[in-house]
Amino acid sequence: MPLANIIEEFVADVEWGDPVECDEETGESQLSTKIEIMNQSFMLYIEGDEKRERFTLNLFAPFQVIEGKSIDAQMLFNFINDSYYFSGRLSLTDEGGIRYKQVIDTDNLEPAAAMIHNMLASATALFKYHIDAIAAVAMTSKTYEAVRKDYDKKAALKAARNQSE
Repeated sequence: MPLANIIEEFVADVEWGDPVECDEETGESQLSTKIEIMNQSFMLYIEGDEKRERFTLNLFAPFQVIEGKSIDAQMLFNFINDSYYFSGRLSLTDEGGIRYKQVIDTDNLEPAAAMIHNMLASATALFKYHIDAIAAVAMTSKTYEAVRKDYDKKAALKAARNQSE
């Protein structure tokens, strides 16, 4: 089944009604829409590429990293990417955008809308769990080191609770 049809099936499942743009010549298809996470409007792009046999999901935060904070933001993204399990990765675009990106290779697989549901669930979970830390580093004077101390405190509290049980 063409990847564009899978994206259309996904759109029907979630009842969004957004159009899926298809280019028959290149075999590329794309869904662009806004979704709400934690009362914030994120931009979502889901792409299907028949030639490369892959789905790509890009989810962009509704805010950008302010000037002078890109190193702190990238250090936080590296920490999140390395310390927590999400199927995709956080990255910083050249323009200061905050992007979660995941690619699934569909070669030798039977593509299904469930793949896209899983990709979106992972992206949504990452932002739900980490949005406060990301926003603090991206848009305030709070440093990566200060945010990292907050993560370490939470981990220590969790470990102490687990020991007491």
